[in-house]
Amino acid sequence: MIQFTAEAPIRTGRLAGLLSKTLSRARTAAIPYKIGEAVVGDDPFNGRREGIVESRNGTSVGLRSAGRVFYYDFRQLRRPE
Repeated sequence: MIQFTAEAPIRTGRLAGLLSKTLSRARTAAIPYKIGEAVVGDDPFNGRREGIVESRNGTSVGLRSAGRVFYYDFRQLRRPE
């Protein structure tokens, strides 16, 4: 007969949590722009705007331009020439 102890679910939960965090970090794209960096965003809906990176969340980047924040996918941004 096999007996289960109370410690087995705790270790399994910790391992599952660690694995979940690791996988979510691996799936999240690394945004190459730092907060405070000057970039140009070009999007058919938001238009072209020059501004400063204000926030990073997942693949979205908040670009502060003309006193407002516009959100772009990081792939639609580039460094000014």
